[in-house]
Amino acid sequence: MNIIFYNVLVAVVGLAVSPFITALIKRYSKEEKIFTNDFWNDFKFDWKVGLAVPLTLIALLYYHGLGFDFVLNSFIAILLIISLFVDIKSQIIPNETNFIGFLVGIVLAYINLTKDYALGLDSIYGMFAGAGIFMLIALFALVVYKKVGMGLGDVKLMGMLGLFFGFANTVQIFVFSFFIGAIISVALLMAKIKKSDDYIPFGPFIVAAAFITMFIPASETIAWALNTLV
Repeated sequence: MNIIFYNVLVAVVGLAVSPFITALIKRYSKEEKIFTNDFWNDFKFDWKVGLAVPLTLIALLYYHGLGFDFVLNSFIAILLIISLFVDIKSQIIPNETNFIGFLVGIVLAYINLTKDYALGLDSIYGMFAGAGIFMLIALFALVVYKKVGMGLGDVKLMGMLGLFFGFANTVQIFVFSFFIGAIISVALLMAKIKKSDDYIPFGPFIVAAAFITMFIPASETIAWALNTLV
């Protein structure tokens, strides 16, 4: 009975906050100020957001149970959902979501450093790995191809995620995002939805990889790979 109650409660909360998230997505997509007098006019129910938020929260509740891990991963998931929809609409990753994520991530990393040094250090390594790899790719594209290969929003998003996911999981997000991106990009080109010189936002691939890693961490992926190969 408690399981059903908590699932219903989480679904209701997800539905309740969906109009607020939809308003944020709209404002971030247009790069408008958030808390203005007419902000409440943007509170509308979008069925895509209205499905994504509660379903994600229910899945996280099922995986983590009710506790700190559920709350933390729900926070990350909401930031990811906002980044996903904004990047699809406007090809930008909001600085605000990255900043909020960095702020919370740095605080948690500091707390972990005082209680579990290895865990806190892993968060720092994750941040530098995520931002560093994508920054190198961005610089390589600018120098070699003379065009933007990776936006700074993607760099900051990966750095922020690294604080929460740690080094190994951040590397997995990097690998999975490029794998997913390659498959979807080829499919879009073959279907003639996109041309070879069209810009395809990379944020959605990072978000997809991060969600996969939330439920299938690198430790499980490595264990599966070793068992399969051996």
